[in-house]
Amino acid sequence: IAAEKARLQKSLDKLAKEAGMSRSALADRFAAYTGEPPSRYLTRWRMQLASSLLSNSSVSIAEAAETVGYSSEAAFKRAFKKHVGETPGRARRASPPAIGQA
Repeated sequence: IAAEKARLQKSLDKLAKEAGMSRSALADRFAAYTGEPPSRYLTRWRMQLASSLLSNSSVSIAEAAETVGYSSEAAFKRAFKKHVGETPGRARRASPPAIGQA
């Protein structure tokens, strides 16, 4: 998870530089506009995308992790459980089969 946080910091640094402001100013402005800090927004968005992938396609958990930007399947599983409340495997099993997969 530390590696994912470091990668997010680099992304925020790059985005802030492109916007011509400091990372903290970007984070403050982003939070004022969206109601949440960039890291929380990004994590929520990634978990929503991962949930959709796992529910509606035949991608593996590792492929879903990579698609949403995790380089480690283990880190993805921990983050998914923390933010979604269940493991990726359980989320997949709980969803109805996609059309053509039944």
